[in-house]
Order: sequence, then C-alpha cells, then structure tokens
Amino acid sequence: MKNFKRTIAFVSALTLMGTMAACSNDSGSASNETTTVSTAPKELNEEEKAAVDQMLDISEDEKLENGTIKWLSWYDINPADNKPKLAALELFETKYGGKIEYIPTTWENRFNDLSTQVLGGSSPDIFPGQEGDTFPERVINGMFEAWDDYLDFNDADLWTEGAKKLSDVHMMGGKHYLVATTTDSKCIMIYNKKTIEENGLDDPAELLAAGTWDWNAFRKMCLDYCDREEDKFAYDGWYFETNFLLTTGVAPISTENGLLKTNLTSAEIERAENFMYDLKKDDLPLPKAEFNWLEQPQRMSEGKTLFYPIGTWALWEADLSAYGSLDEIMFVPMPKDPEADKYYLPASMDAYVLCKGAQNPEGAAAFMKCKLISAKDENALAIEEKQYRTDYGWTDEMVDMWYTVRELTDANPVINIHAGLQADYANAIDDGLKQTSFNGTDWAQTRESIGGLAEIAIDETNKKIEEEFSN
Repeated sequence: MKNFKRTIAFVSALTLMGTMAACSNDSGSASNETTTVSTAPKELNEEEKAAVDQMLDISEDEKLENGTIKWLSWYDINPADNKPKLAALELFETKYGGKIEYIPTTWENRFNDLSTQVLGGSSPDIFPGQEGDTFPERVINGMFEAWDDYLDFNDADLWTEGAKKLSDVHMMGGKHYLVATTTDSKCIMIYNKKTIEENGLDDPAELLAAGTWDWNAFRKMCLDYCDREEDKFAYDGWYFETNFLLTTGVAPISTENGLLKTNLTSAEIERAENFMYDLKKDDLPLPKAEFNWLEQPQRMSEGKTLFYPIGTWALWEADLSAYGSLDEIMFVPMPKDPEADKYYLPASMDAYVLCKGAQNPEGAAAFMKCKLISAKDENALAIEEKQYRTDYGWTDEMVDMWYTVRELTDANPVINIHAGLQADYANAIDDGLKQTSFNGTDWAQTRESIGGLAEIAIDETNKKIEEEFSN
C-alpha cells in the first residue's frame, strides 16, 4: 500500500510540475491556431517502457479510430525540452496510438478562447480543471459536457480514493463534470530546520510523527518564536487563510446533492476564523501591509520567518535557496484541527473537463483512463522517483514527508468551490475569508458583510442548476 500511495504522489507531482513551469514561462498572446510540440523530452528507457507496457491491456475494439485529442490550455501536457515524459502519456501513445495536440492560450484569455471555439463549432476536447474555476458557473453556461457516457465512475479499480471523492464533488444533475485523476496537497508548511534548532523549537516533522501536529502545537511554536523587535514573524505568503479553514473538514462553500450550500455560519468556520483572528491579534503573521503586500520568501533562509505556507509546486522550482540550503529545507502538512473527527487537508488535483462539442470524447476518455491507471500502478514509482530526486534535488527526508502528506490528503481531501462562482461573488467571498488574518477584522463583522452576498450567489446558481439539470 505504501508503494501504491507513493506512485500516486509522483505521478501527480510531475504532472503539476509541467503546469507550473508553463504558467511561469507564459508570455505569448492567445492563439486559436493548433500547434504541435517540437521539443525533445527525456524519453523513457527500455526497462521503463516495458514497465509502462504492463500497466494496461486493451482489446482491438478498444483502440481508437482517432487517437488525436485537442488540449486548450496555457501549458502543454507534452513534456518540454529535457523534461521527463509522464508514464500516462507513454501509455496513451503506445496503447491507444494517442497524441495530444496542444492549442495554446494565455491564462488571461483562456475562457475567451474556449468560448470562441465552442461557439464556432471547433471545440477542443479537454481543458484544465484543477483551478476550480470551471464548476459550476461555466458548466451552467454550456462550456463543458459530462464525462459519464465515456468513463465508469463506479469502477473501483480505476479510481484512487481521493480522486473519486473530488470528482464526485463536481456533479450536477447526477453527472460528473470534472475528472480528478489524482489528489495533491493544496498547501504545505515549509520550514527551515536550522531556524527550528536555533530557537529551541520542536521539529514539526517529529510532532507529526507523534500525532501532535495540530493547531495548538502550531500556535505554541509561533508564540515561542515571534518577536517584532527582532523582526521575527510566524508565516508569510498567500496560501494560509483559505486552506487553514479547510482543515476543519468544512469548506466555506460546498456541494450537496448536486446543489451548492454555504457554510459561512458554521461553528467550524467560525472557530477557524477566530483562531486566525487571535494569531493576528498576537502579531504573529508577517504584516503584509508593511512589506507593500509582497511576499518575502528570502526571510526563511535568514531565519526571520518560521513557516512559509504554499503549494507543493514551490518545491519543484530549480532554485530553493530562498528557503535555505537543501539540507535545511523541510515541510509538513497544515496542522490538524484538534476538534475535527479526521485529519482533513486542503486538496488540489490534477483535473480535466470535457469541452462542449468535443470532437473526440472517446479519445479524451481514453487519456483519462491512462492517467488514472498510471496513478495507481506501482511500476510507475521507479520511473517518476528518479527524475524527482535528480531534477529537483530532494533529500530522502523530503521525499518521505511528501509520501506522508500525499497519503493524508488522499484519505480526507477537502476542496472549496467558491472560485467557480461568478467572478464578482467569488472574489468578494475570497477576500472576506482573509480579513481576520490580513487586517484583524472580527469574523462576525466580516461574515455579516459577505454572508448575504454568498446567499444571493448560491440561490442564483442553484436556481440555474434546477432549471437546466433537474430530471
């Protein structure tokens, strides 16, 4: 089981590495012309290809008449020059004769380009779903189709526990409008071991192993460490607030029976917001306003910031020196809510949506099958792990912690879908959730200011769902 979980972690991580690299390198304008990739990836060796070949057997009638699927995105699934080739892509190419045809766009223009192509009758087949902004509003607006005619969501052999849970969140009218192929950690807490040792603090990794890494332990460490006169603060970055809320197991906005519901008045959200209010009151988070609202990751290597909450993608960057030397860098998951019944963690996902009018939905489903199978197959472990260590220099300790974080997240993933509401509603809710931590605003006051707006957004959205998707 441990190897099984490790495989999931690496396949997911390497998929998202390509995503982040493409985002950071995107400088072009949107295009509606299809292009093919000409760069050469690191091909699998013969032993690795043989391992991939064992992952899936298909019959002649399962082979695709059309193996090409069109992928509209701001990043390419095909590996870039000198980057590792994913087992899932090798599987798709060798078993199905598949090919990914990349249609480039930019982050800013992605939905405009998608709409133009859908309305013009030249729809791509698949589009990124991991950002949380495709569901529910853009499903309601007719940009995407359900996957259920092409994939079996009840096939236990196909799905990991976390991927199935997150796919089920994105249901409308009893059908799935997103495929999550793997789960991943939305936020980890990076720390510098040298800083921990020099300040006489307990190592968070040891607290996690002992089952005592929770909100209370986190708060104690922050109080013991922070000192404004010495310019020492507890945490920085933009990832903490909303992801901290999800450790309660309750998202501010969630789905239930295919409809949306607000949890802004829940005891869990109130407890988490009040906890963050107390952190701010005690002057623990880095005061963003005093740093022009700019992140200060270099303070980690200087011993001036205790934790850096951020997505796992940050540890896939070539230069990690802002956090310290490789032998100093370590991380843990977000601390457990001591009152929660399980260890819930904020989840990200490698996810895809099927475009309205997709010209090759069968091919798209075949690629999803390859993604899901490779995520569960132990043979993929050796293929991915070598590149993970070699390309990014992770230590054994970091790799072992990544396995642990991934296992915990896959068991109890929590995701918030308010990013998929209309933009004005989504932004207002998201900003409100951060006010206790950013500005020390009382949660009751903030809840009153955004609660009515959230109710309006949900009522409007649920009305559209019932009109369009009720049987």
